[in-house]
Amino acid sequence: MGGLIEVTGLTKSFGRQNIWHDVTLTLPPGEITALLGPSGTGKSVFLKSVMGLIEPEEGQILVNGVDMVTAKESKRLALRKKFGVLFQDGALFGSMNVYDNVAFPLREHTKKSESEIREIVLTNLDLVGLAGTETKLPGEISGGMKKRAGLARAMVTDPEIILIDEPDSGLDPVRTSNLAQLLVDVNAATDATMLVVTHNIELARTMPDNLGMLYRRELVMFGPREEFLMTDHPVVSQFMTGDPMGPIGMSEETDHRTNDPDSYEPPVTGPAGPDGGTAVMMRPGGARAIEVLPRQLAPMSGAPRAAAVRHRERVHSGAAPLYTADDEESDRVRPIRRPSLPTRALNSTGDLFALALDTVSFSFKRPFALKEAIEQFWFVVSVSWIPALLVAIPFGAVIALQLGTLTVQIGAQSFTGAASVLAVVQQAAPIVTTLVIAGAGGAAICAELGARTIRDEIDAMRVIGISPVQRLVVPRVLACMGAAVLLNGLVSVVGVLGGYFFNVIVQGGTPGAYLSSFTALAQIEDLYVGELKAVIFGFLAGVIACYRGLNTAPGPKGVGDSVNQSVVITFLLLFFVNFVITTLYLQLFPGKGA
Repeated sequence: MGGLIEVTGLTKSFGRQNIWHDVTLTLPPGEITALLGPSGTGKSVFLKSVMGLIEPEEGQILVNGVDMVTAKESKRLALRKKFGVLFQDGALFGSMNVYDNVAFPLREHTKKSESEIREIVLTNLDLVGLAGTETKLPGEISGGMKKRAGLARAMVTDPEIILIDEPDSGLDPVRTSNLAQLLVDVNAATDATMLVVTHNIELARTMPDNLGMLYRRELVMFGPREEFLMTDHPVVSQFMTGDPMGPIGMSEETDHRTNDPDSYEPPVTGPAGPDGGTAVMMRPGGARAIEVLPRQLAPMSGAPRAAAVRHRERVHSGAAPLYTADDEESDRVRPIRRPSLPTRALNSTGDLFALALDTVSFSFKRPFALKEAIEQFWFVVSVSWIPALLVAIPFGAVIALQLGTLTVQIGAQSFTGAASVLAVVQQAAPIVTTLVIAGAGGAAICAELGARTIRDEIDAMRVIGISPVQRLVVPRVLACMGAAVLLNGLVSVVGVLGGYFFNVIVQGGTPGAYLSSFTALAQIEDLYVGELKAVIFGFLAGVIACYRGLNTAPGPKGVGDSVNQSVVITFLLLFFVNFVITTLYLQLFPGKGA
């Protein structure tokens, strides 16, 4: 039997916008439940809350007795292995072909051989009508095909709980009907608990055992399909019939205003159909409107679903009442507690610090994504080394010119080489290197993770039971650190050579004086200090880029804003941290310049 999900008093807001308040329901084990509601009522947010991907302000979500709101992330990851999730757009991993996407959960969480995995993957692809598409990348298939591939991936591990977000989006009516039949057959075979978020009225009327509806920040109704479809509640009746007249307006702001509920006459229940199993809704005056209790989809095998049998027993025993929210409670305006700007800033700082700690912790855990780390290191170096060198040459030249002019004025021209080297190696090189890495490699990392975030790939990874920090963040942060160390040495050499050239050629200094002061005062420890700064700065650049990418707002604008913020925050933090490190170094080693 599938898992038990119990939701109590759930409340969620984003800023000043309250999504829903005090949502309470229980998903019976093994049964199919559909969640309806007008656009913008938070159905997908509710689904992600059940997965533990979004944290509500209040309430409890018990999955087999474990609270997904308060449980540690490690416990959530373990629980999510029992989930199969179909996201609204499929959430396929863009770098993998269809076959590898579907095989991914099996390779991560089972010890099956590749031959066994291949058999399971091909069987599930055939079930969803995607046989022959194994080698195609997600960008090479249509939106509907991505949706079906996502369903195949959700089913390969025989999950106890299956969550489905808008299964009909991107599909034509025939494939939507086929998909609904497939979900019923899967439920019959696995007895998994299913929660389906949908706008499709026909699917909602014929597939689930239970129905619920979100409206105006409330769960206005929840209960058995038989009673839900027979209700005369004006909101539910209007939504299920698609009637333009009623309490639901074009937008939530016009609800209960442009359409006066007092003037709305809901349909009434008419006589049963000729087969005795279907009632109809009748408009005032006797006009037939829509069937409200059609036959429920049955498995293709013809055998009754175990969940359907249990559901009928619950309904007949009176143990499955229809819950209806109080209309006055639904219309009440509730105050929304919005954190102040300082509080939000502190929360963001805390989240960034927590990600940094998690990155350090996961760096020592297995499995380590070595291949990903090498690929990211090569990418960061490839996009950063030329800009770093181009910036290093004028940087070294400017430092040499300024110091050369100053030392001539005070009669200490023999110290120009040492001063230039110390300034380049300890100060300029680490800063220049990391600024270039943040502006080139870090920006690309942030954009990539941001794109994955808005395509639900990060959430899909979490649901599969894989930590994005371990799989994505750690390799990228280590790549930035390694690239910073490598390029810092290169920039140091180029900066010193540039300083030598401009001091000797342009300012007329002597090579002997430059080199002698260099070798007399500059030591290998100075390079160590520069490399230590490069390691710290590379870590900061990588963590900030990953943090902003993982917390990207929806849409392309959200990705662009995250990239801009990651670069700006990195720049500001680098100069502050450099000041702190330099101050500490001078306090510990007062005889050294830094």
